[in-house]
Amino acid sequence: MSDVSVSVVIVSRNRPDDLRKCLRALKFQTLRPFEVVVVGNTRPPQDAQIKFVAFDEPNISAARNLGIEQSAGEIIAFIDDDAIAEPTWLTRLVAPLDDPSVSASGGFVRGRNGISFQWKAETIGKDGSSEAIEARETTVFRGDETDAIKLQGTNCAFRREPLVSIGGFDESFRFFLDEADVCLRLHTEGYAVAVVPDAEVQHGFAASALRGKDRRPTSLFEIAASHAYFVKKHNNSGEIEPLLGEQTVRLNRLLEQGLLEPKDYRKLKQELDAGLQDGKARTSQIRATWSEPGDFLPYVEGTPKDHVYLSCRRSDRAVTFQQARELGASGVPVTVLVLSLTSLYHRRWFHEDGFWVQTGGIFGKSTRSDRLFSLYSRSKRSAREIEMLKQIRD
Repeated sequence: MSDVSVSVVIVSRNRPDDLRKCLRALKFQTLRPFEVVVVGNTRPPQDAQIKFVAFDEPNISAARNLGIEQSAGEIIAFIDDDAIAEPTWLTRLVAPLDDPSVSASGGFVRGRNGISFQWKAETIGKDGSSEAIEARETTVFRGDETDAIKLQGTNCAFRREPLVSIGGFDESFRFFLDEADVCLRLHTEGYAVAVVPDAEVQHGFAASALRGKDRRPTSLFEIAASHAYFVKKHNNSGEIEPLLGEQTVRLNRLLEQGLLEPKDYRKLKQELDAGLQDGKARTSQIRATWSEPGDFLPYVEGTPKDHVYLSCRRSDRAVTFQQARELGASGVPVTVLVLSLTSLYHRRWFHEDGFWVQTGGIFGKSTRSDRLFSLYSRSKRSAREIEMLKQIRD
């Protein structure tokens, strides 16, 4: 990657603990320097190193536009406050943007267990429907060759110039399909978009005003409104009613599983109808002017340190965690493998004290392609897991 400046924008509302972990993990990025812009109602503890924009409205597009406005980088990356970036995330994510014809890039997203993929690569249609596509290595999709590529807001980057030229995010998308709308507009302008599989983040799906920790919806108004507005904007003759059927099936399933009370079911159904009508009435809110962002403020500088891998038994976890805390506090990225003499499935996460953890059984699965039980010695299993982790962390 050439010497290009990068800003990372994080929108955060009512999730200070998640934001704190997200920011701490960003300290270990291999790309340096970069700046961080936080837009939200929680002032981060590292305030002196961060551009903070106070904003307390439930409108992610408006918040992202404020972040763009304050970003001095030529490239602007986005990550959610409940996501954790792998140390190589920015280095790999922005690499395709060295080509000036590439306007944006997006990476893969792992779920809560840190193993399974929550999202890989998709196209987006004018009716708001998406379709999975295959991408095993960094692939550039040209605007005149394919359908529009859909990027995920928790793992994407844009060249500032084309993003600003199309007006940034449409603020009528308060939640849902906001980044899909940007991708479709860039596609219409003929810009290329890159999919970067090895630029990874882990997304936690933390609770919010619209969903619980179990991803159970607490409101469907904005999802319905955004879908209706998206179809109206990009496919005026398209049908929006199928969304009602899709979401009704979802609600019926949750009701059968006991995750919804009948009264909650009725409320969510009413919100679907109301949201569709509201979305049909919305009009475009695209920015025409942008303020100057000010000086570039590095969040982390200097040469990144080599990643350290520690392996221990469950009985030695406390001592090893303390060692990892001390190394992390000195700027060393650390992963601790805690392996038990079982066939438990593996999990990966970022510890709030500043290091990565992987737990599981010596004989258990750590990839979807693993067998349910594989015979290993402790040393060989540790070596295998470390080699796989190096592919995304070194």
